[in-house]
Amino acid sequence: MNKSIFSKLLSSYIGIVLVAVTIVGSMQVYLVQNYLIKNKEQELVVRSQELSDIVKPFLLTNSDPRPVLLTVNRADRVLGTEAWIIDKDGKVIVASADHLYCVGNTLEEMDLDQLKSGKVSIRTGQTEYFKKAMIRTIAPIFDENQFIGGVILYSPVKGVNDTTKTMSKLYLGAALIGILISICIGFLLTKQITRPIKRVCEVTKSIADGKFDERVELKSKDELNVLASSINHMTKRLSEHEKMRRNFVANVSHELRSPLTSIQGYIDALIQGKGKDRQDENRYLQILQKETHRLIRLVNDLLEISQFDSQTATFDVDGFPLRSIVDRALTSLKIQLEGKHLTVNIDIPQNLPFCYGDEDRIEQVIYNLLDNAIRYSSHGGLIIIFATSLNEEVLVEITDFGQGIPPQDIPFIWDRFYRVDKARSRSEGGTGLGLAIVKGIVDKHGGQVLVKSRLGEGSKFSFTLKQSEPETET
Repeated sequence: MNKSIFSKLLSSYIGIVLVAVTIVGSMQVYLVQNYLIKNKEQELVVRSQELSDIVKPFLLTNSDPRPVLLTVNRADRVLGTEAWIIDKDGKVIVASADHLYCVGNTLEEMDLDQLKSGKVSIRTGQTEYFKKAMIRTIAPIFDENQFIGGVILYSPVKGVNDTTKTMSKLYLGAALIGILISICIGFLLTKQITRPIKRVCEVTKSIADGKFDERVELKSKDELNVLASSINHMTKRLSEHEKMRRNFVANVSHELRSPLTSIQGYIDALIQGKGKDRQDENRYLQILQKETHRLIRLVNDLLEISQFDSQTATFDVDGFPLRSIVDRALTSLKIQLEGKHLTVNIDIPQNLPFCYGDEDRIEQVIYNLLDNAIRYSSHGGLIIIFATSLNEEVLVEITDFGQGIPPQDIPFIWDRFYRVDKARSRSEGGTGLGLAIVKGIVDKHGGQVLVKSRLGEGSKFSFTLKQSEPETET
């Protein structure tokens, strides 16, 4: 069974606390124990040096050691230690307590050499004379720079260990309380962290199920809030895309159904012989041809849009003269221009720099904008094509003086299948995708496309392209 984020975070938090408490506790016990032992050693050194001054006269006069033994016994009661006395050869001449049998034993050569050099010998650990760990100090005794003996003090480490154990128990109790408090705090913090994550998981699952009305509401101002904002933004965009997709499917279905219905009706009429004469049949065939061309344009536009969406559209970019593609577009639209008796004024300077882009795609942009201008221009109207160089770009403007666009419709004219006058566009063969394709192509070229329009006065569509190398129109 997979562990939840909550259990993982809580386990990690508890593990870190336990490791930290163990390390800190162990170091603290070690440092305190080491401090107490060092302190005890120094205490014994001082005491052994004091006893050396008391013992020195007895060693010099070779007096009876019993007074010394009484002195040592008093030291035992003061410090809880055992005191021994050695002569100049390192031999034990006086021992206290239960270690009289040690009288006559001799120090190790290493310890004796250290004493003769005037240094105090200090050792901590097990010895052959005691069953428990002891601290041993030996203070040398000198007379006129001559080593004459020394005082040995033994003190059990048990006192230090007892203190360390007591401290360890206190620390352990405090640590347990601290760990419990830390676990409670960790539980609350983990809960606080995982609660929004759980909510994020619920929302993303809903999004995966196609429910785009869910939102993640967080009050925090951390990374989780940034994540929540990103998910909410993503959900909003997905909702918009889903709405666009449904509208797109509905629009495509409608756009296909209208010409197909018309085609089916006229084909049925021809089959049933409803054409009264050859003239009627030719009219039916012309309508069929028009609707077929409309279907072809729609399918081609849909393929173009699909390529933009899937990032599979290819562009063959190079420098090209703008005037040549304007002339080609006008030639393609000659019949429509003559049908409305429209006049086209071209204002493109001869020294205009070459444009940089896909020549065929930009011709499609100009074709679509001119086709749009023709549709919405009045009979006998005027269309102006203007171009100029501006900040290392080429600005192209196509202006008509037709019916214009209502202000409320301007933000939506680049949307797919959007029509200002739906009935008129369909009657004139428009697919509602021309301006969407224009924007897609210009965007892919890194340019901008804009529109200015006043209702009843006309519209001005403009777009920008990068300039090519310093070549000019001819």
